[in-house]
Amino acid sequence: MEKTLILYPAFAMMFLTWFLYFKNHSDNRKAAKNKSIKFSYFKAYQGEVPDYVTVSRQTLKNQFELPIFFYFLISVILAFDKVSQLDLILAWIFVVSRYLHCYIRLSSNYVPYRAKVFKLGMLVLIVWWSIFIYNII
Repeated sequence: MEKTLILYPAFAMMFLTWFLYFKNHSDNRKAAKNKSIKFSYFKAYQGEVPDYVTVSRQTLKNQFELPIFFYFLISVILAFDKVSQLDLILAWIFVVSRYLHCYIRLSSNYVPYRAKVFKLGMLVLIVWWSIFIYNII
């Protein structure tokens, strides 16, 4: 199996993060343009802002929480030259869970659905890390 295939899920996560940067920037500009946000908000990200700005910012911040474990595991798997078919499957399941999480958060933001998708991604990472650690030991 070509070990670089594991990079495709990482690229997909990167594209999601870039999309969220652009969305966040666009939402901030929109709020500033219609004067529903004060520029002082950006000093410490405190103050009154429309919900869509907060949701956009939080969605972007989420990409630097749980996905960090994903990126690190991919790096370690590549360093150990241990890429397997199961790694690819688990990586893509995680990526799909993150896309779904973002979609839910940016659309309905229905917390019970969002929580289930988040838990799926977290479970995938726990299982994936456990398998990797077991195989290394």
